[in-house]
Amino acid sequence: MTELISEAEARGRGLKFIQGIYYHGKVTIDRAKLMHTGTFPLYQLEGMIKVRSRNTLGRLIATDAPYTFKMQVHGSDGSILNYEVR
Repeated sequence: MTELISEAEARGRGLKFIQGIYYHGKVTIDRAKLMHTGTFPLYQLEGMIKVRSRNTLGRLIATDAPYTFKMQVHGSDGSILNYEVR
């Protein structure tokens, strides 16, 4: 039987991964749920990314653009299995 990583570790790995892609964005993980699907456990993470406008004028007149994301983190080895940004 394999050991599970903690929810905090799954959140940390997910946060590091998504910040590597959206490095100028503010990332928050709002929900983490351990699921058992198929042959291994996984954590389903959901959260929000706020990205500042790249345009100087856009920063003055607009708020940060929010995006939502969903991500799956392997429950044993902590690898990122899947992610989706909307």
